[in-house]
Amino acid sequence: MTVAQNVLNRAATQPNCLAIEDEDGALTYGELARAALRGATLLTRHGPPGSPVTVRVNRMRDHIVAALGAMLAGRPYVPLDPLDPARRVHRFLYPPLIGTVITDDPELSGEHIVGMDDLRASEPAPRPSPPIAQAFVIRTSGSTGVPKGVVVGHASLTNLIDWHNRTYRVATGTRQLQTANPGFDAAVWEIWPCLSAGATVVVAPAEIRLSPGGIIDFGREHRIDLLFSPSPIAELIVDLDADDAITWHTLLTGGDVLRLNRIPSGWSVVNHYGTAEATVITTAHTIDALPDNGLPAIGHPIDGAFVRLLDEAGREVPPGTIGELYVGGRVLAEGYLAQPEETAQVFVHEPEHGSRWYRTGDLAARDADGLLYFHGRRSVEQLNIRGVRMEVGEVEAALIRHPGIHDAAVAPIGPPGADRILAALIVADDTVPAPGRLRRDLAGELPTALIPTRLVRVPAIPLTPNGKIDRRAVLEVLEGEQPHHRPDRSIA
Repeated sequence: MTVAQNVLNRAATQPNCLAIEDEDGALTYGELARAALRGATLLTRHGPPGSPVTVRVNRMRDHIVAALGAMLAGRPYVPLDPLDPARRVHRFLYPPLIGTVITDDPELSGEHIVGMDDLRASEPAPRPSPPIAQAFVIRTSGSTGVPKGVVVGHASLTNLIDWHNRTYRVATGTRQLQTANPGFDAAVWEIWPCLSAGATVVVAPAEIRLSPGGIIDFGREHRIDLLFSPSPIAELIVDLDADDAITWHTLLTGGDVLRLNRIPSGWSVVNHYGTAEATVITTAHTIDALPDNGLPAIGHPIDGAFVRLLDEAGREVPPGTIGELYVGGRVLAEGYLAQPEETAQVFVHEPEHGSRWYRTGDLAARDADGLLYFHGRRSVEQLNIRGVRMEVGEVEAALIRHPGIHDAAVAPIGPPGADRILAALIVADDTVPAPGRLRRDLAGELPTALIPTRLVRVPAIPLTPNGKIDRRAVLEVLEGEQPHHRPDRSIA
C-alpha cells in the first residue's frame, strides 16, 4: 500500500485525529486528505501525466499537502529547500525535471508554476489517480557540479515505512518531531512513516531546528515521543545531560560520523547510515555501550537491505578489514533522473551475485559479529598526515572527550607532503588548557602526526543547512580565509 493510500485510509477511519501540528495550529487527517485531493485535482490538469512535481514552499504543512497531492495524482514529487535562492532553483530544474512547480515564491514564475493559493482553491477529486512506480525525486550533489535527482519508487519507500514503524513502534498517538529541511531526505523519513501510521507530525519552529537546547525545551513542552537529529546536533543534545527533561523514548540520528562521550539514561540513541540512493536508511544500531574511541557502530542492515564490503578488485573482505560498502535489495532507488550514464556508473549489476548493487563510495568494516563500523568516504574522510592514516571522526572524538571541549572539527591544511599539518576548530569553555598542554593530553590517544598542530577556538562549528558539518567552511576558517558559507546560528 502506498503512502497516499495509507493517508486516505486514515482519513476515512480516523478523520479527527491530528496529522500535523505546527505554529499555525492543527491539521486533522480528514483535513489533510481533502487538501491533498484538491492538489491532485489541479495536478491532473496541469503538466504531463507522470511528470515530476517540484515542491518549494515555506510552510511544512503546505509541503506535505503538495507532495501528497502529487502522489495522489500519480506523479512523483521533488522536494526543494524554500531558502534556496531562486537562481539556484532554476539551475536544478533542467528540462527533465520541468513538469510542474508548486511554490509560494513570487520570484518563480512561468508556464510550469502553480501557486499554493491555486492549489487550495481547486475542487477535490472524487478518486485519486492510480500511483505510478515513482514516489519522489530527491536532489543530491553531482560530481560535475550539476545536482542529480535520485528517483525513489513507492516500493522502496513502503519498505522504509514498514521497517521504521515496526522497529520504533509508531502508531496512532505517537508524536514525531519534524526538524529536517524539506530538501533533505531525512524529511522523507520523518514525515511519511508517521502519517502512514496515523501518528502526528509535530513541526519544529525554524529557529530551534539546529539548537540542541531549543529542541529539548520544545520536545518537553510538546510531549514529543520520537525525533531525528543530524549527528552533530544529536551529539550536543546528548552532551547537555538533560536526560530527566526528555519526554521522547528514542533519538534517531545519522547523516555524519557520530562522536559520543556519554550514553544517556532512560531513552535510546539509534545511529543510522544511509544514502539517498538507498532510500534514506540502510543500517541501524542502538547504542548500548560506548566504544573506546567514542565512535559507535552503524549497525546491521534494515529489513529489505543487503550490504557487501568489497576491496578494489571486487572481492569480499574478511571481518576487521575495511572495504567499500555496496548496498542491494528493496531499498535501492531506481537511479538518477534522465542521467543513464551516471546511473550505470554507481548502480552496478554483478552477474556472480545475480543482483543490482549501489556502489556508495563509503568505507566500512565488520566485526566478528557482523556489526558494521563506518570509516568515512573513500576520497574525503580519511586523513593521511606524513604517512599516518586515521579517520576524521576518530580525531574529532578524541578532542571532544577532553574536558572543556564541547565540539570539534578537523582538517588537514597545507600542501601535500611533509609540510602538511592537521588543524582543528574547537568549541571550548574556559577550563580547556593551553594548546601545548592540550596536545600533551592528546598524546595518549592519537599518533603524534594526528595531534592537531593548529587549534582555533570558535563559538560554533560551521554546519550546512541540513545540520551536517560544513567541511568546506571548516577548511576555509582553518586556512584563514573568509568562508563562502558560515551559518551564524547558535548551537548552545
